[in-house]
Amino acid sequence: MTRPLCRPQLLALPGLLLAVTVGASALAAHDFWLVPNAFAVAPGSELDVRGQTSSAFPTSESAVALDRVAGARLVGAPGEAPIRDLSHAGTSLRLRHRPTAPGQYVVAVALRPRTVRESAEGFRQYLALEGAPEALERYGREGRLPTVDSVTRRYAKYAKTIVEVGRGGSRAFGRPAGHPAEFVPLTDPRDLQAGDTLAVRLLYRGRPLAGARVRAGAAPTAGRTAASPAAAPPTPSGERAAVDLVTDEAGVARVPVAVSGLWNVRTIQIVPADSGSGADWDVHWATLVFQAGDRGAAAGAPGGAAARGGAADSSAVAAVVARYHRALAEGDSATALSLLAPDAVVLESGGVETRDEYRSHHLPGDIQFARAVRSDRSPVRVTVSGDVAWASSTSTTRGEFRGRAVNSAGAELMVLSREAGGAWRIRAIHWSSRTRRP
Repeated sequence: MTRPLCRPQLLALPGLLLAVTVGASALAAHDFWLVPNAFAVAPGSELDVRGQTSSAFPTSESAVALDRVAGARLVGAPGEAPIRDLSHAGTSLRLRHRPTAPGQYVVAVALRPRTVRESAEGFRQYLALEGAPEALERYGREGRLPTVDSVTRRYAKYAKTIVEVGRGGSRAFGRPAGHPAEFVPLTDPRDLQAGDTLAVRLLYRGRPLAGARVRAGAAPTAGRTAASPAAAPPTPSGERAAVDLVTDEAGVARVPVAVSGLWNVRTIQIVPADSGSGADWDVHWATLVFQAGDRGAAAGAPGGAAARGGAADSSAVAAVVARYHRALAEGDSATALSLLAPDAVVLESGGVETRDEYRSHHLPGDIQFARAVRSDRSPVRVTVSGDVAWASSTSTTRGEFRGRAVNSAGAELMVLSREAGGAWRIRAIHWSSRTRRP
């Protein structure tokens, strides 16, 4: 499988830094991204982040093995804490943590290196297919292409995202995680809106890297933003507003955030390995995931304040959805009902129930089911339009309930509205499911 558009990559050579781009004939690259279920959670609530590995942001084709995680941390301005709750959710790596102190945090994960041995010809093909034909030509011209029987190439991946815990607290967006290669935002992404620019600095071994090629783009979504109704059509792979950038002399790339939604910025560096390391070449992959709100929707909201729309609203909506499911799993019917508006309706099993009917009929069974059978939920996709929002997700459920085996795929749609005090409440829920077959 090939990438349909150019793929940014760096190749550093002794005395030379080449910025190269992968063309349409390149091998499919499998980046590693961190995608939170919600970019904002309440203190003490569960932070749920998926590690996604694929060539199409933000999907995942396979789950990273747990023993391959070299480090998973929550990095705050005053300090950091390890993330120890690691598991698999379908094809995703799943990280869970309950931060208690308000503030902004960087979620940082490093994967252990893997090593590949290949022939000298195989390494030359790798340079060409991964987008370094200039380096291949120059090495050949200078007589520096490897001629030994085999070449050892070692690669590792590093991913970051930024989340909010509660209100207030210190900011951490500018704190490096210490990865060999990483992006560090220079501006706070919390209130980022479509039409803004996010400046990020690329660090290599703690120092700014100039002249580096990077790639940025937004995840596929239905519809277009009011901020840019006809800008940046999706690529053949579905990524929207994709751009190729080059870092300046200070290692800074400025990402034009043309549309709202989930964004990523990524790069690859290929460098000669340190002597004595056991490898000939090192490959470093680095990604950063963030979210941008819809300025047009925010401006159309009552009061016209941009702060009432965008990333903050999307995160707040996702947090309500997550809190509702957590209440079911914990048997907390009072909290679950408090998140439903008085006129809420629940659609499942071919029927419609009011809030009171749901409380008397299906709620007790839903709680029993949620406590007995584990469900792995996909990241929630949220759309905000003024004071109304809708959140969709899918899930897979496996286990046993009341003596029967359960193996099903589910889909969920929740509609929420903002109340006078600013809180979001659920107005409608629609659940559907089907049996998964081998």
